[in-house]
Formats: sequence, structure tokens, C-alpha cells
Amino acid sequence: MKHKVLLVQPNFKIGLGSLAGYWLPYSVGCLWSYGNQFDVVNQNFELHDLIFRREDPDTLVSRVKDSDIAFFSCYMWNWEYNKEIARRLKEYNPSITIVFGGPQVTNRPEEEKFFDNNPFVDVISLNEGEETFVEILETFHNKEPLKQIYLGGRLDDLEIPSPYTTGVFDKIYKDNPDVVWNGTLETNRGCPFACTFCDWGSLTYAKIRKFPMPKVLQELVWMAEHKVDYVTIADANFGVFTDRDLEVTEELVKLQDKYGFPKVVDATWYKNSSDEILEIVKKFISSGFNRGLTLSVQSMDMDVLTEIRRRNMEISDLKMIFDKCNKENIPSYTELILGLPKETFNSWRRGICEVIEAGQHNAIESWLAQLLENAEMNTPTQRETHGITTVVVENYISGFEEEDNIPEKVELVTGTKYMPRQKFIDSWNYAWVINNFHNFGWSQALARFLRSYKNVTYLETYDRVYDAVINDKGFIGDVNRATVEKLAYYLETGKSDGFSGHTLMWDAQKEFHANSDIVFDFVHKVFSSEWCELDSDLFEELMDYQHNFV
Repeated sequence: MKHKVLLVQPNFKIGLGSLAGYWLPYSVGCLWSYGNQFDVVNQNFELHDLIFRREDPDTLVSRVKDSDIAFFSCYMWNWEYNKEIARRLKEYNPSITIVFGGPQVTNRPEEEKFFDNNPFVDVISLNEGEETFVEILETFHNKEPLKQIYLGGRLDDLEIPSPYTTGVFDKIYKDNPDVVWNGTLETNRGCPFACTFCDWGSLTYAKIRKFPMPKVLQELVWMAEHKVDYVTIADANFGVFTDRDLEVTEELVKLQDKYGFPKVVDATWYKNSSDEILEIVKKFISSGFNRGLTLSVQSMDMDVLTEIRRRNMEISDLKMIFDKCNKENIPSYTELILGLPKETFNSWRRGICEVIEAGQHNAIESWLAQLLENAEMNTPTQRETHGITTVVVENYISGFEEEDNIPEKVELVTGTKYMPRQKFIDSWNYAWVINNFHNFGWSQALARFLRSYKNVTYLETYDRVYDAVINDKGFIGDVNRATVEKLAYYLETGKSDGFSGHTLMWDAQKEFHANSDIVFDFVHKVFSSEWCELDSDLFEELMDYQHNFV
């Protein structure tokens, strides 16, 4: 009798009803395809089940409780669910061996008393997992004692079997013919950056190692032939190897032309973008793959960037990239993180307006800083040094619509000694004003005209809009105050009622469009002809243009 192996990597579904999509469980799939190279695995173990979705816990545990050993891949989107499934499995079957791995498993297990807090877990695997997977199975088969903690090294040679082309996912494909599938593609592993808020560099180290190009291309063909709807390229910096990544992109375009799949491809782009990367992005857009180029800066303040060990592009280079994107109709998207060490209200408002000055008018996403389990910013020393206050929240991004009723949680920064709670909320509110008025267009044409024609900076413009919003006694003020009250409650209690913590940033657009005349009246008053110093005819023409722009 072969030992029964259970592989668990559930994720949130994407979409609803007949459009619901699920992620292929790539990480645990890699473990199985790698392990099956070895006789000790393929001769003595069988894959009992491969869990890719958040099923009803009772139903799932009843089906898989006779497994001999279970491997759980853990991150923020399944941590609470995985712990609940593992706990119940251990209750039903005390002899099962439970192994946890993935970025959510702490690399400070003794300090955090991991096994005391999670007594149903027998073993944890840290760092890359393929070699550790084989070592654990071999030890298990030999009936030798397992270690509680395994420290995996990096694979020097990424010439390893693919879970796609070796048939790991064939059974779940056959058993779920109506599922819309999402896939993960790795063309390399590693990140040369070591940002303190991120757990990527800490887990994969600095050196980037490449998967063989034939393997990458074979996986793309498999995804196209199997009608994988959405593909995320899981490299930390896609585009860093421009010639190679252009070849990947060209193959994607050919496959999309031939099969119609994948329909959407997304990537985490190289932090220091260039003309060559723009060529890759243009190919993505030409096939309708991608929303455009992500140019994330996280902060524009040098003290903040130095503290978090991040180096952004020079502002002149950033402006050049945005100018080219705008001229060639390449959508772009920029992320900032609110609550980083040394960020103040003033540096935040200046920074977000500097991003607009550089030419970003399409999308500025302001995320609340998360304390990821294995990020340096999450260490006790960093928390104390920077006076970081936090709250554990439910449903920051997604998940409250899942059938399992197990909310996932993340720890969000609510303030620092540089930005106490109220200033933190004020900073979020400033981003709310930028997002809802500039990025969604209600004042963008006016602001851009005044910048070009009257040399009014975006900081001057949006300081004025911000003051008008928070002091408004009518509709705009009411919407804003209600939104800020929700945020304050969320940051105090961690609870959300009918909203997710991140989408709160733009929920007001529904009300804006339902009451557009009132919004236009507000904008008209803020951008008065007297303040703009424009003659009445030009001012009215400009307001008409702004109206049509929306």
C-alpha cells in the first residue's frame, strides 16, 4: 500500500456563478512534479487529493481524513482556512502528519511559539520547498523521526519537471469541467531588492535564477491548449531580462492568436522600467492581455525610501516613462503604500502629487501598509523603533463572499510615531481625494489645464480640493465623512460591514455618478473663475470640457 499524500493550496475564487474562476494550485503542484523524479516518492506515495478551492470544511475533511501526510501551502489568502482544516484533520485522524510551508509560515518559530499556538502542525518547511518535500517523504517512509523545522535551500538548477506538462493537474481538470482556470507562470526565481515591507527578497534571496526557456514555453503551450483564462507571471521583476522576457511575450501573443487563450496575462514588472520594457508592455496591450505598465514607487520621500531600503527611478526617468506611456496610449498604474516608516502627512501629500507631476493621471493605488509575516518591517525591533501601531482586519481585499465562512486576516499599520492615527486617517483621506477627483476624472482636466496654462502645481490644486471636501456641508462632505467613519471603525475594530478595506477607497464613485450634477457644482465652486484667474468665456469652455471629460 502506498502512503496517501494530501496537497492543500486553496485560494479565493475569482468572480461569481458561471464565471467563477479558480487558481491551479501551482506551488504544491511543483512539489509533486519535483518529487516524482525520485523512486522513493513515485514507488511509495500516491497523490490522494489536490485541494485548490475553499470547500465547506466538514465536506473536505470527511473526504480526505484518511490521508497519511498532508502538505499545506500557506499565504495570507488561505492561512486561517488552512489552520482550520489542519486542526479538524488532526481531530479526525491523530496519526496524520501535518506539514506547513509557504510565505505565511514564520521564520522565527521559536520566538513566536509557533508549535504551541498551532499544536496540530507537526512540521514546518521554510524557504524553497522542493528538496525539503523529498527529504520529508523519504524520512516518513523510512519511519524515522521528522524534524519540526526544515530549512530548505535554493535550487541551483531549475531544470525541473513542470506540474503542467507532467499531468499533475489532469485529474482536477477532468473532475471540474465547468471551472474557469487561472494559472501561474514562473520564468525565474529571486529578487534583487530587499525592501523591508516585503517578504519576497527575504524568502528568495538576491540572486535571480532562470528556468530553462524550453520549459517556460512548453508551460505556455499547455496553458493555451487547456484554455487557462488568466495567467499571472509570478516573477518578482518581469522585464529584467528584456530579450528573454520579450521572447516569452511574443510566444504568448502567438498562442493567444492561435487558441484564444490565455485571455489575460498580468505581471509584476521590473522596478526600473525602460524603453525595452515598454516594447514588451505594448505587445501585451496589442493582444488585449494587460491593463498596462505598473510603476510602483511606494513612497516619493528619500528618508522613507532609505529606511525601507528601496531605490526608485530618478524623477526625470519616471516622467520620461509616463510621457511615453501617455503618447503611445499605454495604460499605466502606480502604487503607493501608506504607513511606511518615516512617512508624514506632509511627505505623503507631497509625494502623491509628485507622482501626478511626473505624468501619472491613469491610476494611483494607495495601499495600507501590511505587516507580512516574514518581512523585516514586522520584526519586534522595527515595530518598536518606528512606533508602529496595527490592527488585525478581516477581508482587506476579498473573501467575505466565500462559502466556507472563515474570514482571512491581515495585520495593517494604523499609525507610526511619524504619522499618528489621526494623521494616518488624514493621509488616507488625501489619497481618497486624489483618487476620486483626479484619477476618476472629475477634476483632472481642470487640474492639468491649470498646470500647463497657469503653472499651478498639483499640490496647490489638491490642497485646495482637499480643504473644500473636508469642510463641505453638503453631499460631497457627507459622502466623505461617511467613508472616513467607516475607515476609522475598520482601523479600530478590524471589522467591515458590506465592504472590503481596500475597495473603500473608490466605493464613492457609485454615489458620484448617481449625483453627477451635484459633483459638478462642487467642482465648479472649488475651481472658480476667480481662483483660476481666467476670463469668463475661457472658464466656461474649460468647465464644459471637464464635464465632457467625465
